[in-house]
Amino acid sequence: MIVNRLIKLAHSQIIMPDLETPYSQASFPNANYSGIQLKDRTIGTVITEHKEQLNAVLHEISDLETVMDSIQNLHQQLVGKKEKVIKSINLHKSLVSALWRLPTEVLSHIFHRCLPEIREFNQWKKPSVLEAPILLTTVCRRWREVAVAMPSLWCRLAVSESIGEGQWERQIFFYKIWLKRSRGYPLSLVLYAHNCVLYDWTKILRFLHPHTNQISSLCIHLYYRERQMSQTQPILNVLCPALQKLTIVAWNAADPDLVRSISRLSTLRSLQTQEPPFNVELLSLFNPVWAHLTNITINIDGLDSILHLLRLAPNLCSVHTIVLINEITDLEPFTHTKLQSLRITCDSDFGSTSRLSQLFDALSLPNLRIFEISGEPPWPHEKFKAFLTRSNCPLETLILGAEVETEHKQRAEYVSLIPSLEIVASEEDEEED
Repeated sequence: MIVNRLIKLAHSQIIMPDLETPYSQASFPNANYSGIQLKDRTIGTVITEHKEQLNAVLHEISDLETVMDSIQNLHQQLVGKKEKVIKSINLHKSLVSALWRLPTEVLSHIFHRCLPEIREFNQWKKPSVLEAPILLTTVCRRWREVAVAMPSLWCRLAVSESIGEGQWERQIFFYKIWLKRSRGYPLSLVLYAHNCVLYDWTKILRFLHPHTNQISSLCIHLYYRERQMSQTQPILNVLCPALQKLTIVAWNAADPDLVRSISRLSTLRSLQTQEPPFNVELLSLFNPVWAHLTNITINIDGLDSILHLLRLAPNLCSVHTIVLINEITDLEPFTHTKLQSLRITCDSDFGSTSRLSQLFDALSLPNLRIFEISGEPPWPHEKFKAFLTRSNCPLETLILGAEVETEHKQRAEYVSLIPSLEIVASEEDEEED
């Protein structure tokens, strides 16, 4: 074998020639040495002999360098052979691993756990090759087959226009593959329109149009630009025949076309937006959409607007609002029979939680199960207790924000009214008790 011969060659010894002559042993050169002969050998003869020896050594070095190049090439081949053998060993080891024997159903559940955890719908980011589900398709062939065959992994997509014009076609191709893998499942879609560009929404409408009946949740990030507002209307008109949840970030609710488009969304069940605050007039403009809604997250201007909203939306189950209490007005009594969750934050610039007294006097919620309140003191304890008594609701959880100051005795009175009530109070309130 060639390797054995090379090993034998590596252990061989180089025989060094005897280069000593009487001339080389002299302490100082002698000018007469050039004409002296030593046993018929002149200095010129010695030099000629050494040159021949040098040429022979150079030839041997050249031959050895050729052999070394061959050895280096052989070494690379052997290293490659080693890597292939190791890869084959690992592959066959993996075949007996418990991970490869997992049923597809279990692996699918694990893949769902790998998806990026995003608490808020409007915080989704564009897909990344460093995160699931794309990352899962790069591990091995079986993982790719399982991931691609799971429509539920491809039902969330964030689309942004903040890419170079030359990259748009490539990005569209990527989006189309993503949506194809969703296979008709309900889609949750986030559209970003950054304020650095006046964006032409028709680019998005073109490739999303085949999937309009899939879009059940839509979040649109807008900025206060007239052109962007006018282009939002076709998105709602074209993409939303089956829309159930709509979130709009930074928009102009005074735009009549946008208001009109939202009001016509008969399938809508959830609306979330923080700007602008809704007053009675603006709430009325959105009719008849309120009648279909079950979940709302909006800012509200005035206590009368809260009651007006509840009157317009008889099917509401959950309301989360920041309320601006500008003026105290007389409120007509009202009972909402379906509301189960009410979360109110009192804007600190517009008074304390004590201003909710009139709301507690007028409102009855017989089906309320969760109530959360945040805001400045003082807290209208007696009014809230009367509200609980009048509502006779099955309240399960009462969440008191850090700034809502209540005493242990007051909280005990709430529990006496509803023995199963769980109260979540701030740590400061607990320490004071």
